[in-house]
Amino acid sequence: MTGGRRFHLDQDGHSVTVQLRGARPEAEVLVDGKVVAYRRGQIKATTALEAELPGDPPRPFRVLIAPVEGPEETPLCMMESAGARYLMPLVPLLGPGRPPQPGPSPTLLVRRRLRRLLHRRAGRR
Repeated sequence: MTGGRRFHLDQDGHSVTVQLRGARPEAEVLVDGKVVAYRRGQIKATTALEAELPGDPPRPFRVLIAPVEGPEETPLCMMESAGARYLMPLVPLLGPGRPPQPGPSPTLLVRRRLRRLLHRRAGRR
């Protein structure tokens, strides 16, 4: 699992996020922005992280992370709470207020390629 992945679900008025990071393999569960469960090390098999949703009384839940082999290698992430299972969708890892950066336009790419080609030909003369 390389890079980072983020899964998010709104459950019973609380924000539940699972973040996976690959440089130093680690997984963390956040509830309303606070880390409530943490695991360090490579996730090679299905891993369970247990935590509680705040309230009176606190409600325990469990997050299951299952690695998937294939070209994408995006793991599956599922939340279990009160006997029900909820699949947590993958969300993009962008900083706050930062829109995704689009790649260069096709016109710009063609211009660059032509400029390089002309520069190389001018150097041969």
